[in-house]
Amino acid sequence: MAQQVHTRLWSEHVGAELTAPQFAVLLVLALEPGADQRTVGERASLDKATMAEMVARLVRRGLVLRRRDPADGRRKLLALSQNGAQAVREATGGVVRVQRTLLEPLAPEEQTEIVRVMAKIARLEPAVVAVVTDTRPVLDAQRALGYLIRVSQQVHTKLWSDKVGSDLTAPQYAVLDALETEPGADQRTVGELASLDKATMAEMVSRLVRRGLVLRRRDPSDGRRNLLSLSPAGQELLHRSTAGVRAVQELLLAPLEPHEHETALALLAKAARL
Repeated sequence: MAQQVHTRLWSEHVGAELTAPQFAVLLVLALEPGADQRTVGERASLDKATMAEMVARLVRRGLVLRRRDPADGRRKLLALSQNGAQAVREATGGVVRVQRTLLEPLAPEEQTEIVRVMAKIARLEPAVVAVVTDTRPVLDAQRALGYLIRVSQQVHTKLWSDKVGSDLTAPQYAVLDALETEPGADQRTVGELASLDKATMAEMVSRLVRRGLVLRRRDPSDGRRNLLSLSPAGQELLHRSTAGVRAVQELLLAPLEPHEHETALALLAKAARL
């Protein structure tokens, strides 16, 4: 949910020309010109395949220059083009506004604390944590809470794949869980409980209905409303997945001390405007 808030703020203050991961790559190159592609990917917390695809796109857009390392033909060295450097300059003000707006619900001491705990949840190496928590203004964007939320989301996705599998995504689980709590609720209410926008919720419900996991019917008192409930198969899958979901939660918070768990969740809830 905090990620959704960050995405909305990014759209408002930065726009669609540059995504947050793309900006992270350009910022790394602004700080480490000539770095090899693997190193840049590690700094921006992107896996090898995603990084290769993103660099190819940035090269086509004329924002990044790429060449073979003359000392090792297997390595690709990257640098910002003039257009890339300009894109970083133009976007930085908006990115800093995203960070400040994202942190607005938190008191100053809470802002420091959420950066610290999220860096631990994100499993960042000490050297990267030093960059993320650096107070130099030029690195404001790199240490943004949105960056830490994105990397933590990647950790969550991997844990979910390991412990829950591919039969059910996290948003789908949220929908099924909401329906067990409020059987027969209308589609809008379930979307609000699962923190999904109207379009995403409509598409997801259609998919769950096709899979036989959710039952949908028109509200007899209001033909514009869809009423939802779990099918037996949906209830069985929900219950079968619950232990794995619980394991994901425990592993996600494992880098924190036990007394930090409640604090981390409370701070994230504030950032998510709950």
